[in-house]
Amino acid sequence: MTTVLTAPRRPAATGAPALALREISKTYDGAHTVLDRVSLDVPGGAFIAVLGGRGSGKSTLVHCAAGLDDPTGGEVRIGDRRVNGLGEAKRTLLRQGRIGFVFQSFNLLPSLTVEENLAMPLRLAGAADDRDWLHHLAERTGVARLLRRRPGDLAPVFQQRAAVARAFASRPDLVVADEPTGALDAYEAAEVLDLVRSLVDEWAPGLLMVTGDPAAASRAHATFALEGARLRPVLTSAV
Repeated sequence: MTTVLTAPRRPAATGAPALALREISKTYDGAHTVLDRVSLDVPGGAFIAVLGGRGSGKSTLVHCAAGLDDPTGGEVRIGDRRVNGLGEAKRTLLRQGRIGFVFQSFNLLPSLTVEENLAMPLRLAGAADDRDWLHHLAERTGVARLLRRRPGDLAPVFQQRAAVARAFASRPDLVVADEPTGALDAYEAAEVLDLVRSLVDEWAPGLLMVTGDPAAASRAHATFALEGARLRPVLTSAV
């Protein structure tokens, strides 16, 4: 019988988890197994970290979780929707409407201003361009005075703050973060992760972060280690 690893459920979370992985596996070339029957729930309002070294499969895990790649076996659900097995067009629509992303390299569009980058998820999802919400989000993430600047003009920590704001702009059910502090120094990383945790606590999406940094993982509500293609619990903090 498979044990499903579940993060602490916060009071705002109801119904289906923001993300449910059910015995997902990923094998390359029919021989190299990166994920082996991994099960994990990320309820709304939970910040979950998966800690792993280089080549451990953590990026594969987050790509499968976000519908960027299909597992070889098992099931991935975002809320009440099964993701794996959907056609690419339907997966793209699901990602645009229900998932926010934070990457190590920020992935802000360099030709757009910070404000235009924040507005992009709403436009892709076909949502109204809510300027009041975006300005509130910019204030909350510390980039309000930088809205007319372009990403290349900003220090890395402010680029990542802007990327965090963009990830939350569409009010997603799930945010996935792949090594979000890898380009920051220790002080900047702590600032950004404290911000991320406070946004999860306040607005209650589920958040799945993969990282190789134990200090970054310690900011989460719960931490799991990915070793030998399997997950094991490491730490659960008070929430």
